[in-house]
Amino acid sequence: MKANSVMKVARDIYIEQMKWSLWFIGIMMAVYVGLSIAHSYIDFSSANNLFLFSAGSSMIYMFVIGIIAGATFLPQLIKLGITRKTCVYSMAVAALYLSVSLPLIFSLLALIEALFSGLFQFSIASFALYVFSIFVMYLLGWIINIGFYKFNWMIGLVFIAFAIFIDYIYALIWSGSIVALYNLDMLFTETFETVVRYSNSSFLISSVQTLLLIAIMLIIIRLLTKNMPVKIK
Repeated sequence: MKANSVMKVARDIYIEQMKWSLWFIGIMMAVYVGLSIAHSYIDFSSANNLFLFSAGSSMIYMFVIGIIAGATFLPQLIKLGITRKTCVYSMAVAALYLSVSLPLIFSLLALIEALFSGLFQFSIASFALYVFSIFVMYLLGWIINIGFYKFNWMIGLVFIAFAIFIDYIYALIWSGSIVALYNLDMLFTETFETVVRYSNSSFLISSVQTLLLIAIMLIIIRLLTKNMPVKIK
């Protein structure tokens, strides 16, 4: 397996997924603008900027993309003569690119918004937590897809339970910080920086633990796809 091949395939997958993501970004912007306009007439809790507003939805989006990608790209790439190993590595790299791109784009949009509103809540910690969270969700979606694709629906349900367990481990790693990503009320009232500060473990330790968890998930994906039969149409 050549690194150049992995990066080339990863680039193609990333470009395709970014095409899908443009719709998601556009919808998020439209909803955010609509809620901002409504907020001027109706008093309700809302995120201070697009970066915070997009966090929870981005996790759900990446989870769905992970499920779709597993069934979409692997058969197509193998049909083109690309090995399973290259496919898995390329999809993982593309997912990482996407996990960095989404928060980066929303950060830039929030920065543009700040030029008019003066509000811009951002930090390296908040950006890293955003990236970690959506990347983990992508991998969870991918693992669930493998369970249904490789085995049957009953085994697939076991994989869903396994994904929930992994997600629970991730929640423990970040302690209270992950709650902000699932609880919209907290997301609307707390910044990522505030939540990270109240974590039981330091940000650095949680980051290292998250990287180890991601590595384990990637190894599991690689082992499951190594001899997985692929339906080529």
